[in-house]
Amino acid sequence: MVINQTTYLSAVSNNLTTFHSAGFSAAADGGRTNSDNQYYDDADFIVRRSFQQSYAHLLPCDDNPSWMKAAETTSIAKICTQQTRDYITSENVTVPWWFQTLLRDITSRAGGGVYVPWHHFYTTKPLLNFCTIDKVATTEWRKVFCELNKADCVNNTNRACNKRKCTYRTLQTMPTEAPWAVFVRDPLERLLSGFLDKCFDATARIRQGHCEPNVVFNPKKGLDNYKNIPYPNLLESIEVEGKGKLMFEAWVDIMPLKWNEHFVPQALHCDLYRNIGKYHFVGKMGKDFYFDLDRMANRFGGQLPEILNNTFGYMDHVKNENHENTGKQGSQHAKLASEKVMRFYSARTVRKALEYLSIDYVTLGLDVPEWARQMLKNETS
Repeated sequence: MVINQTTYLSAVSNNLTTFHSAGFSAAADGGRTNSDNQYYDDADFIVRRSFQQSYAHLLPCDDNPSWMKAAETTSIAKICTQQTRDYITSENVTVPWWFQTLLRDITSRAGGGVYVPWHHFYTTKPLLNFCTIDKVATTEWRKVFCELNKADCVNNTNRACNKRKCTYRTLQTMPTEAPWAVFVRDPLERLLSGFLDKCFDATARIRQGHCEPNVVFNPKKGLDNYKNIPYPNLLESIEVEGKGKLMFEAWVDIMPLKWNEHFVPQALHCDLYRNIGKYHFVGKMGKDFYFDLDRMANRFGGQLPEILNNTFGYMDHVKNENHENTGKQGSQHAKLASEKVMRFYSARTVRKALEYLSIDYVTLGLDVPEWARQMLKNETS
């Protein structure tokens, strides 16, 4: 499937050597300046260095013509990632441990929740494919596509029409030329939003089991050791329960031992890191979220504007020039993480999170937020 695999990975190795031998010197604000006098602040340096050490090793698979063809893309993307995993293992390529566990978990039988059909919604009213990503308003996007496809489930007993009598994926034939859309989110804020929803909330942590590794964060979920004895609650003795910054720091350290779909980088969903340049619409769940919804509604038309407004209530915010909120007001999942970053993040957790999520900043055109840059600068001042 991959053309010139050895040549490609050799080029990655050369790029790594070039980056690390560029003669970086420390700047007064904690940034770096290389021998060509190019300046990288601390955040950009962490992102670029981490990407070159990890995600740059992902094989391109650019010889395959089936990208952007729904189910085929999911299958091909998983196979390509498996090839990367196997090559790194067989050739003893040096990569960070958390990248090894990421490749292991997303290529497992369940695909770590990444290579699964529920990330792809589609409708013919209007004609649209949509990539939905965990912790980027997925609950609300389900409502949108259920409503768009509502007519498909009238008097229909098809299994695709669930108990709510709706389907996220139309039962009609989708033309191959149907446009694609996606919303992305700042990776640091998405990570914190997921933590608040899946880990910090003790009830959700116990009930859902998404705060992995469960052996650490949810031992009451019936996890036994090799002697069939339940694992102890490892959080009890370190007293982080309910202590925001401490618990978040512990979780960020341990989380990559078992990657959960809610925290896997966005770029790996729907194979975005290879395909985002082919998308017809890309929006961002941030301060301009409502304005991007308005832009999406105008772009695709039909019944979409009305349904988007019923779900997100964006029209009044656009009318009033509201650039503050990030999601439907009152929504359980609209955690407004941007208002909580100072309470939970530290310079240390920013550094680690930027490493884990560097592929999102490099391939999705996202900028590290100013609050994170300033937190790193304050650490060195």
